[in-house]
Amino acid sequence: MAHWLEVPDLEAMIEAAAKREASLHALHECVEAIIAALQRQVKYQGRPPMVTYQNHRGAYFNVSVHEGGYRVIYEHHVAQLEFKLPRTDDLAWRICGYRCTPAEMRRARERARRDGILGNVLPNTYFKPPHTAADDDDE
Repeated sequence: MAHWLEVPDLEAMIEAAAKREASLHALHECVEAIIAALQRQVKYQGRPPMVTYQNHRGAYFNVSVHEGGYRVIYEHHVAQLEFKLPRTDDLAWRICGYRCTPAEMRRARERARRDGILGNVLPNTYFKPPHTAADDDDE
């Protein structure tokens, strides 16, 4: 199995999808590509206008497209959040259990390295926007 930071073809395909208009079809293509390349366990159900994805952590992403971006109702254990994401790549990686895109993680690790932090788990302050504690397990 490949490591998520070392799959340039997958990353390029997902970045290309992010340049297109937001759509559930584009999102599904990206999620399926991540599942296949990185052996992630993600279940999905429903049909447009709303699709629900459940990842290996038990998090549910209820996704619909609104005003050129994604409206997400995120549910995990007892928490529920509602947020919007404009880019397909950001959402596809999150659905598959990663806290950010590979490019964002490389930038965060470089900033942390310059600050003397060499561990695999980085403080949330190295990510923009700041992520929650639920995002901490990114591998």
